[in-house]
Amino acid sequence: MKTIVVACSGGPDSMALLDMLNQKQNYNIIVCHVNYQKRESAFRDESIVKEYCLKHNLSFHLLKPIYSSSQNFQAWARDVRYDFFEQTAKEYKCHQIFVAHHMDDLIETYYFQVQRQMICDTYGLANSMIRNGMEIVRPLLGYTKKELEEYCIHHKISYGLDESNFTDHYTRNKIRHSKIEYMTRSQKEEVCKEIEIKNKQLEEFRNQIKDFLISFTVDELLDKEYSWLYLDQYLYDRMKIHFSKRYLMDLMDKLKKDICIDIKDFILERYHNHLYCEKKKEKVYYIINQMEYKKYKEFELKKEGKTIEGIFVKEEDFPLVVRNAEKGDSILLRYGTKNINRFFIDRKIPHYKRRNWLVVENCKQKIIFVPGIGCDVQHFSVNSNLFMIQYIL
Repeated sequence: MKTIVVACSGGPDSMALLDMLNQKQNYNIIVCHVNYQKRESAFRDESIVKEYCLKHNLSFHLLKPIYSSSQNFQAWARDVRYDFFEQTAKEYKCHQIFVAHHMDDLIETYYFQVQRQMICDTYGLANSMIRNGMEIVRPLLGYTKKELEEYCIHHKISYGLDESNFTDHYTRNKIRHSKIEYMTRSQKEEVCKEIEIKNKQLEEFRNQIKDFLISFTVDELLDKEYSWLYLDQYLYDRMKIHFSKRYLMDLMDKLKKDICIDIKDFILERYHNHLYCEKKKEKVYYIINQMEYKKYKEFELKKEGKTIEGIFVKEEDFPLVVRNAEKGDSILLRYGTKNINRFFIDRKIPHYKRRNWLVVENCKQKIIFVPGIGCDVQHFSVNSNLFMIQYIL
């Protein structure tokens, strides 16, 4: 029997979903309920869900979070509940979370996206999606809200109504009350067909963008019609975040020349007409007190290797320090002193890679080895006793 998590608020939508799944009798159902304690009726909803679970011998899990964030409440609440659902699913070693979004939610989301001119992966709501390795399943998108209420009444399933949904405090509520509630089922079906067509067009366009992004120059990207969408796809593939059109247009203006841009935990760089986007890495600083052959997070010290990876280390060199290269670093080679930054420029190495490049210093704070360059003249030997490999260059 498959184990699934069912998100249940106590409203007619989620109570109908819970009962439909329970009637199938081929699921081990784990019920998750979140009480934000923002209204008195929230405790009534909690009781409704708990009583149903007791009656049908279902596992009931409750979360009562306290809102103490500067974040928008709706966004905070969404993160809190999905984190709770996912954590519960992990405890039971299951990978599916069922939620009660219906046809009205689908249309409401679509109108909201259009009104906000949002960049999205899907217009409306997908039948299922992956979030942090969990599949979020929406089996009720073919039902209207009214039909789910009628289901509960017909099957004598208790449910509660959230009075905050009756106000127009939120944009989604306004859309629901001013448009969706006045639509017939056939009108809703027409909108669903429109959404389906738009999603097919969006998928085709996204595929064109992905094909283009396999190999391109920045100038080619900037010349594209809807180039901001191309940039959005490029960033999403790496950062899993969508940005506003205004922000993307601003980035494109900056990318007309070589530049490094910090974006959250990432670095976006244009360099020699190529685009790079990499996650920032922590600064590296290791002290090596004696000869050792060992793997570190960023590099490895080996007993054997290629000539350019080798160095002959003497006892008086210890302790060694492995750190990030810094401005002004240089190394004395057989043919003279080599400025490390000059090496980067000559090899056309992007700045994001330069930030992560490592050097090895001896106890006199003299750089004796640089990956890609090799060791200094005083530590060169055909019988090197230490070889260093930096993992990502």
